[in-house]
Amino acid sequence: MAKLSAVAAFLVTLLLIAHATAYRCESGESCSEQLQQQQFLNHCQMHLRHECQSGRFDSNTSDESQQFQQCCRQLKQMDRGCRCDGLNMMMRELMREEQGQQEIQKMMQMAQNLPNQCNMKPRRCEMEMLSFRY
Repeated sequence: MAKLSAVAAFLVTLLLIAHATAYRCESGESCSEQLQQQQFLNHCQMHLRHECQSGRFDSNTSDESQQFQQCCRQLKQMDRGCRCDGLNMMMRELMREEQGQQEIQKMMQMAQNLPNQCNMKPRRCEMEMLSFRY
């Protein structure tokens, strides 16, 4: 029974991934194409890195605020249905670059709330559980 549940969960995951990859917005671009156009949300990556390194979750300086605003612009340029997929893809990229699991977990927590902080929908993105490779 446990094996059957694991297989079912795996199949559901595959279907969700296939749906996310196949999703096309009105312009006919896939989520991964939109992410490429938005430079893999590089401003969001920089914003999350800075916030994580500084230990704060708010942007006080003008450079930090500008980085955050550019992040919001990049997210806004993505179709609503692609924002969470884009943030998940961005986090996979960050995982390849970052070393500490603790930092990645902090960034994932911040990333899931970025749409809300940018005042757009969906308000919160569920982050995929990512495996850590060293």
